[in-house]
Amino acid sequence: MNTRVQRFFTLILLLLVAFGLRMYAIDRQDIWGDEAYSIWFSRQPWAQVIASDTDPHPPGHPVVLALWLRATGITPLAVRTLSALQNFLIIPIVYILGKRSFGNQTAFLAATFAAISPGLLYHAQETRMYSQVALFMGLACYFFLRLLEPRPPRAGWWGYVITALAAGYTHYYAFFVIVAQNLIMGLHLYRNLHVARQKHWKTFWRWCGTQLILIAAYVPWVLVQQDFLSGKASYRITEWTLATLTKITQETFTGIGAGLALTPTTAQAVMLPMAVTGAIGMLSLLQAKMPARAIAAFLWIPVGIAWIVNPLMPFFFPRYLLVVAPAFYLLLAAGVTLLTRLWRPLGLISIAALLLGSSIGTHAYYVDKLHIRGRYGQMMNYIAEHAQEGDALLWTNSLQVRILEYYQPRGLASYFITASNPPTAPQTGETLETIVAKHPRLWLVRFGNQAEYDPIDIINTWLATHTSKAHFSTWDGSDLALYISHSNTTTLVNPIQFTLGETISLSDYSVSANSLAPGDTLILTLYWSTHSPITSRYTVFTHLLDSTGTLWAQMDSEPLGGSLPTDRWPIDSRIQDNYALMVPASTPPGTYTLQVGMYVLETGIRLPVQETGQDHIILQTIEVQSNTY
Repeated sequence: MNTRVQRFFTLILLLLVAFGLRMYAIDRQDIWGDEAYSIWFSRQPWAQVIASDTDPHPPGHPVVLALWLRATGITPLAVRTLSALQNFLIIPIVYILGKRSFGNQTAFLAATFAAISPGLLYHAQETRMYSQVALFMGLACYFFLRLLEPRPPRAGWWGYVITALAAGYTHYYAFFVIVAQNLIMGLHLYRNLHVARQKHWKTFWRWCGTQLILIAAYVPWVLVQQDFLSGKASYRITEWTLATLTKITQETFTGIGAGLALTPTTAQAVMLPMAVTGAIGMLSLLQAKMPARAIAAFLWIPVGIAWIVNPLMPFFFPRYLLVVAPAFYLLLAAGVTLLTRLWRPLGLISIAALLLGSSIGTHAYYVDKLHIRGRYGQMMNYIAEHAQEGDALLWTNSLQVRILEYYQPRGLASYFITASNPPTAPQTGETLETIVAKHPRLWLVRFGNQAEYDPIDIINTWLATHTSKAHFSTWDGSDLALYISHSNTTTLVNPIQFTLGETISLSDYSVSANSLAPGDTLILTLYWSTHSPITSRYTVFTHLLDSTGTLWAQMDSEPLGGSLPTDRWPIDSRIQDNYALMVPASTPPGTYTLQVGMYVLETGIRLPVQETGQDHIILQTIEVQSNTY
């Protein structure tokens, strides 16, 4: 088998590996907030997709995604496959760029690094525009390199215009690479103007023509979005510091090279050989021709522009610079090639170090939980499995609307509840009171940063005061609580007196019934107080156990549904603390013990009870009757 055929089959094998990695477990994660918005937005009428007043991004990705969704549907597998395919096509583009700039060996190494790149894989499995802009800009860079040839092909000019415009209509940061291309073309023409002057002037005017076409084709979008973009922009001049440049560079390269699933310490260890090899790759450009130097410009100039415009922009995210990923891996490969030429074992060591680092990031992406973007779908499935007839869903954050629409269980009523601004408890309480009157059980979903929509926790406090908390769980960026109304429950207050720790007093309690059937809910109210300040936060446990000590029902929470931690208790005030213990339908009949107490959440250590010397209080027994049909 000759070298060319062997190289071809090796490249095919590499592409199969790259495709497999991008499709592997692509739907294992739930759709997250930005993805849900992309899906919703692309399903709107075409006029809204093309010229919206709600999305700050250009319409390139929504249009492509809209066509894709109409053909495939909106399952996680279907919607993410588009990004996976776009991301996969970056690999052959990297190879072609490397072959034209550095040669076959460097091209194959760069394609290998890109194939297993944890940063590229991350964006390959999300329904966003970043893989698309990197693909289009990679194509634009290829056509640009063709324009640097002594006799640029006519098709190269139109290929460049189309792909550069497609990249610009996908994400604004594509223009940072276009600026780099203008600088490189200007330098190229200046250095060669004394040779074949007429030919290079012709290239100059053609290049000016392409840029005018790009500007003219982009003006309609700017005019359509002028008001919206100006409203979103934030004029906030700050100082340009080297520290900011370092931060942008480090975050961008780490996101591409090590991925987003590693701890900071591990990511630094992975990036160290990449940084050294990349620096050596830059040294290899000292004697390189213009195409190779253009690759370096495609990497560093966009990063520099991102730093320059950063004080003028409302925010910066490293993913915006995914457009530099092909250049990043090409310079790594160039560094390996130079090391190999200096001493072959040194080149092999660098390849092993880079592949190991990428493998660590890729493995972490698929296995570790650090990168999980949310489990909203799993949370909604939990609600669907445990909801009863008449239940309702309360959601509190307007940013939640699109992901809720994607995952909301069918047949479950939902209400958007927000604390008024400025928040006032009466207004929110009136709304909640109306809802509670219709639905005896309410599932409260709190999503994102609560300080943005309910800073003083009005909603949870009202529910904890007027109903009883029966469930609480966290779901990576969201938390879920079930509150059960006890408006029709008659209870009898039972006086007791116990002291937990040094200062916490439990003086009374009430239960909704002394006997119940499997599947019923026991409403328990505890009355606390303290005679001196409490410096620690304690969690209350409420347990229903059988005669063997087996736990059958429980509800653990900080007091008042978590809205009044013990370190904020007022002195000598009576605190009413409500709980709901849902007795499973499988609970056998018998006599059960109702126990309560407090513990430190971080350690699990319980507070001792002064009167008994034990770590819990036995309130009473509860009879569970057999079901009768």
